[in-house]
Amino acid sequence: MRHSAYRLSLGTLVVLLLTCQFLRAGQTDRYSAEVKVFEQFVRQQMEVDRIPGLSVAFMKDDFLWARGFGYADLENKSPATERSSYRLASNTKSMTAVAILQLMEQGKVDLDAEVQQYVPDFPWKRWPVTVRQLLGHLGGISHYKNYDVEGHIKTRKDTRDALAIFADFDLVAEPGAKYEYSSYGYNLLGAVIEGAAKQPFGDYVRERLWEPLGMHDTCMDDPDRIIPNRVQGYRILDGKLKNSEYVDISSRFAAGGTRSTVVDLLKYAKGLDAHEVLSPESTDMMYTSLATKEGRFTDYGLGWVISPVNGRFHVFHTGGQPETRTLLVRFPEAKFTFALAYNLEGANLHVYSHRLAQLVLNEAWNMPVYIGDRVDAGLYSGIWETFNYGLCYFTRYEKPRSTDFADLDKAFATFNSCLSREALESDYNEARKKITDGRHPVAEEAFVKVGSYMAMKLQEAMGAEHMGLYYKMGAIPFFSDYVKICRQNVEHRNEHQLSKELERLVRQWSDDWDRTWNDYTRRLAITAFTDLTNIGGRLKKLFEGREIYPDFSAEFARVTREFGVKGNKKAALEVAMLSVGLYPRSCTAHVTTAIARACLGEKDKARAALKTALELHWDDPKVLAESVSKDALNLLGNERLDEALALLEAAADLLPEEPALYDSMAEIYIKKGKELYRKALEADPGHEHARKMLKKLE
Repeated sequence: MRHSAYRLSLGTLVVLLLTCQFLRAGQTDRYSAEVKVFEQFVRQQMEVDRIPGLSVAFMKDDFLWARGFGYADLENKSPATERSSYRLASNTKSMTAVAILQLMEQGKVDLDAEVQQYVPDFPWKRWPVTVRQLLGHLGGISHYKNYDVEGHIKTRKDTRDALAIFADFDLVAEPGAKYEYSSYGYNLLGAVIEGAAKQPFGDYVRERLWEPLGMHDTCMDDPDRIIPNRVQGYRILDGKLKNSEYVDISSRFAAGGTRSTVVDLLKYAKGLDAHEVLSPESTDMMYTSLATKEGRFTDYGLGWVISPVNGRFHVFHTGGQPETRTLLVRFPEAKFTFALAYNLEGANLHVYSHRLAQLVLNEAWNMPVYIGDRVDAGLYSGIWETFNYGLCYFTRYEKPRSTDFADLDKAFATFNSCLSREALESDYNEARKKITDGRHPVAEEAFVKVGSYMAMKLQEAMGAEHMGLYYKMGAIPFFSDYVKICRQNVEHRNEHQLSKELERLVRQWSDDWDRTWNDYTRRLAITAFTDLTNIGGRLKKLFEGREIYPDFSAEFARVTREFGVKGNKKAALEVAMLSVGLYPRSCTAHVTTAIARACLGEKDKARAALKTALELHWDDPKVLAESVSKDALNLLGNERLDEALALLEAAADLLPEEPALYDSMAEIYIKKGKELYRKALEADPGHEHARKMLKKLE
């Protein structure tokens, strides 16, 4: 493909930029109501998260909107805008992947060649490592080993220096055997680009990606260069907002060494959609998940996370490093893209992205379903996976995964045998494992074949326009409608059907879901600044007597944590009790209650809530311990030391052999020790032992 074919026309760029200015001026009514609601949400949530400055942009069909909120620089009160320049962090990785695929198209890179073909100085390892494996984090290359050292580099590094940091590290796994996210693997890909293209990484991506797409505000990060609209970064340290530590990110050049704006990220997405810089075949390859040798998808393609939402095809990447958090989300078939960046280390990117998608698409984000019975919950998980991945495949490729009747017979047989109440009651963990494997190559993608075939039959019976309703309504109507057309269609009555047990279950659930999943619940936003008492009362009335209904326990948990770190203990408990009242057999709701009880210093009640959560927890208790540790460290980071310790001690009483709990406790005692040594020095500045110990701890 000739280089000129990749170029975006000057007229298109002018239109794109003028459109952005036009929409910022508020001269259009399209999506105006949704934008107004979102803007208010962002302002309020930023205050909760203590984010100084945030920029966001979205593109739906031919509509583009972009805006900044808060401050790009607090000290100088410089406002954040759509042109603010943020460190992209790991959102650089997809651009590196595009560059590799361009070189593949040019015949300069073989994806299945060993990396030493292009980087001959890189040491040989125990096993061969290929370019493709690096692109999908399957190369066995380590991520950061000692972040206390590797994450705080303050000097400039060229490519050779950057590779030297990890060149002698052993592989962490046999290539292809295990997904291991690795920024160092992407730095090695940057060296592959330099070896194949015979020019520096930054020059190549500027000439072959950024300039062709009009991304004039995208560049390699450089502390010495004057970069217009450079954003200053911040962190929360000891509960207070501080400037970010200075870190030179040249050592992360191809993995996270760039700067850009949210508008440039939309130009990037638009160029990918129009195949301006990459062929359709290469783009499809980039958006397809790789799989491990044992036959399980990694849900990561070549530079992108691959994860359906409501049956929609969806790819994304996040980025996080000193000074920044970024997110680029793509729904290619829906022609919907949004980019988000803010200048605080930490906080929850997805709160903003999920709310924006909910407003623009009029869909909740993969709405979880509450089912109090664990066997039924296990059955539903298989139904959801089949719907989500099957519908995604069908809408993406406009055909089912398989049309061979014998193959479909086998896929339906696998599906029906996995989704068996008897199997779950006999050996729950083993049955759940088979359900989890159902969409993967290890099970010949049986669930994808079943779901995509169902989608084809539903479209034939109800029309293409009707299919869009399933994005809003979810898996239960999808399955319910399939059961109906099987019963109505004589020719289809004896082929590729659900088991009688599943048919009965779907019909049983359908009425409850139709009554509880409506315009109100689909558009509902649960936040620290909404009327939760009113919401709780309305949900209680709506859910009363129902077996299956929408599960907002994760949202209630987030709000409980937000109140907890702010010290609003009463509000935290009220939200937690509301959650456990609505979802009495939810592990999440009871862990949320434990957090609230710990914030109130009620250790015994926190332990009781965790005990209930443990009894309801249907997976490895280690998962629960790690979740509690994460919550405790969140409290610790916001100077809620006593609350964090109470939560961990309650958990350790129940799970005395889980190391994560003691590790987190040690972090708290170290923090407490620092405070006490500082007090000793305040009382006596000459106290030498306190001085030595404080220096040692810090």
